[in-house]
Amino acid sequence: MAVLKPRKRPQYLEAIEQRLFIKRLRLDPRTKDLPWCSVPNGGKRNAREAALLKAEGVQAGVPDWLCFVRVFEVNGLAIEFKSPTGKGKVSPAQKLWHENLRRENWLVYVCTTAEEAWRITTEYLHLEL
Repeated sequence: MAVLKPRKRPQYLEAIEQRLFIKRLRLDPRTKDLPWCSVPNGGKRNAREAALLKAEGVQAGVPDWLCFVRVFEVNGLAIEFKSPTGKGKVSPAQKLWHENLRRENWLVYVCTTAEEAWRITTEYLHLEL
């Protein structure tokens, strides 16, 4: 008789990395009070909830994290998180958002780790690591 192994819960590595990044932002006195936000676009929703969010202006493809600090001629920084396993791909809606933000003079990056996102953010803000 075969022994059934307990099913592993899926690991949302992308979300874990994003949470680590946000925790670091909140703990660092240089970044905690800057105008930035996460965009909670992902996740499964029922049809009613999805319709309500769409009516409120939620749009597919918006990057996961936005920093509204203008640095020289650059209007802001946007980061899209993808899984460090390399399985996550940038969707067509995300590509369109990235193109539109770049046209509006934003920097846009796709990151797979909290460390990478932190390095990009500190470089953008001209902060010492």
